[in-house]
Amino acid sequence: MTLSQARDIAVIILIVEAFALGLIPLVASYYAVRGLQRLLPQVRYWLRVAYSWVVEAERIVATSMRWLLAPILLISGLRAGLREGVAALRRR
Repeated sequence: MTLSQARDIAVIILIVEAFALGLIPLVASYYAVRGLQRLLPQVRYWLRVAYSWVVEAERIVATSMRWLLAPILLISGLRAGLREGVAALRRR
């Protein structure tokens, strides 16, 4: 085997390696997209379920805030009113 033949074989090996190294990410991307297509209906379902849970939690928090906030506002309003009433009576 001559030096030029060895060089030609080395060039061919480098070309094959470059092609294989370029092909690996393409194959991996293909299988990833293919796998995601299979999972997409399940992901959509779980996103809908999670959205309904978030809406339900939001409704519970809003109701709880109304129940907790109403008495606090009532008490603070009564307290402020009583202070104003006492201050008005003291001014007389």
